[in-house]
Amino acid sequence: MLEIDLWTILWTGINLVVLYLLMRRFLFGPVTAMMEAREKVIEDGLNRAEQAKKAAQAQKAEQEAQLLQVRLQSEKLVEQARTRGQREYEQLMERARAEAKQIRQTAQMEAEAQQRTAMEEVRQQVADLALLAAAKVSGQKSDSQQGRAMLEEFFQEVRENP
Repeated sequence: MLEIDLWTILWTGINLVVLYLLMRRFLFGPVTAMMEAREKVIEDGLNRAEQAKKAAQAQKAEQEAQLLQVRLQSEKLVEQARTRGQREYEQLMERARAEAKQIRQTAQMEAEAQQRTAMEEVRQQVADLALLAAAKVSGQKSDSQQGRAMLEEFFQEVRENP
């Protein structure tokens, strides 16, 4: 049947202990060191990736802030240009109104002057015709200066007593 040999068990135990020690020294140590080195490389890579991600997020936030600032500045410039344009438009319109008013006043003064001149000419012509008619009716030669003075006096009275 099955027989147990103490020497075989002892040699098998010694062999297992030696094999364990040899494996621990030459296999487990380097494999563990290699695994730890690999783990450190992976951990460093993850840390660098996390730092790069944080830096990218910070840069993105900074760019968004700059974009917002540029947008606000452009809106401010557009508003300033709009205000300046409106102000210039109002100034131009005011100048145009003032020029139009001046032109109307000048035209009105010229029209009044022309009307006075025309009235004076008509008055002179009426006076000449009245003197001529009076001279023909009376059959006398008229003295132009004396007749004109009388007519001027008459026109003055008419103007004063309408």
